[in-house]
Amino acid sequence: MTMTAAPPSAPQRWQRASGVQLLGIVNGSGLNHSTYLVRRADGQVVQLTELLHSIVREAAKPLPSDELARRVSSNFGRELDVEGLTLLAEAKLEPLGLIERPGKSPAAPPPSAAPLLALTVKATVLRAAQVERIASLLSKLYAPPVVVLACLALIALDARLFLGTDVLEALSSVLLTPTLLLLFFALVTAGGLVHEMGHAAACRYGGATPGVIGVGLYLVFPAFFTDVTDSYRLSRGGRIRTDLGGLYFHLWWVLCAGAGYLLTGSPLLLLLAIVTQLQMAQQLPPTIRLDGYFVLSDIAGVPDLFARVAPVLRSLIPGRQADARVRELRPAARRIVTAWVLAVVPFLAGVLVWLALSLPTILTETATAIVAHVSRLSVSLALGQPLDAIMSLLAMTLLALPAVGSLLILARLATSIIHVAAGRMAPPIIRYKPRHAATPGRFRLGYHF
Repeated sequence: MTMTAAPPSAPQRWQRASGVQLLGIVNGSGLNHSTYLVRRADGQVVQLTELLHSIVREAAKPLPSDELARRVSSNFGRELDVEGLTLLAEAKLEPLGLIERPGKSPAAPPPSAAPLLALTVKATVLRAAQVERIASLLSKLYAPPVVVLACLALIALDARLFLGTDVLEALSSVLLTPTLLLLFFALVTAGGLVHEMGHAAACRYGGATPGVIGVGLYLVFPAFFTDVTDSYRLSRGGRIRTDLGGLYFHLWWVLCAGAGYLLTGSPLLLLLAIVTQLQMAQQLPPTIRLDGYFVLSDIAGVPDLFARVAPVLRSLIPGRQADARVRELRPAARRIVTAWVLAVVPFLAGVLVWLALSLPTILTETATAIVAHVSRLSVSLALGQPLDAIMSLLAMTLLALPAVGSLLILARLATSIIHVAAGRMAPPIIRYKPRHAATPGRFRLGYHF
């Protein structure tokens, strides 16, 4: 009886997953090795080593394992055999949703990062094409002489307002006039969009392409955001300009409001100029994911500061070897990140304790005020006063949001502390941005209201 040998099995084939975009190397990285970024179709941005990035880059079309290994070895400059390629593909790249086997469905959806205090429930306000057109026109405001003149004008305006205005009278006038109060909220909201366009215009001025401008929920507070994922292609200076672009356009918003006040004497515009500058100051502390956080992130060259909290804390334990995610940082970046962790962890812990102690009072006072506004709402509806009814609804919403937000902050921070204590490591995913209709990656959270 003659035995027929089984035909040799076809080599495994790999290809880049659909929708994966190569963003390139991170300029000014704080890591002691080259880091590359790719973006999945769902908008999730992943950081890769040079070798893993080379595999994803070469797998642009379906290739057998031996051919893919040969191409990667040739371009990478070091030998990668089929066994090593298969191990990296199956253990790292395929689970992250970056490469796939043609015709085979993934066993599970790829993981996504869930950053602390990040946006959720997002929707597009301006599409990428619209943002690109507007940003191209407004990017001329970043010419250095224009920036200097705008800053000098703000100093002059603030001096004028400080010496010759009564802010408390303006506040009282706006709060006691329902129509002015509604108009004030509308102008503050418009200022939020101006802020986001500043990020987009700065991104465009540096030579990168901005994406969508949208709105989401920051805990329970509505917040605008801008997709500036492409700013990762820029130098460190270009990224920091993008980080500060929202504040710069808010400066122009203040100048417009201040000029309007000087011409008309409107208390509404005076209050808008003051409140907008308070919002600008609110953006600067790097404790949460606002503009100051991204500035510090780009100064350090480390795009995932919150993911480094647990490794840094473990590395500070006496007699324990530094965590791998700390050892991979350059000395300067390690000092910056360590100092940030030592500042932000006590701050967030303090917020957690304060909220835990204050929450009963906050909830009690909120409930009492809401009951009073419910009574006013009933009276307004009975008397046919729609404007007063709208103001009562607005007041109840504004009262409820801080209380609900406090509960969510308490839960989020407690969960994060438990994760840190348990030593849970984050994947090499640095930003979660499955947005909405579009799929961005790096977002500048500019304003929440």
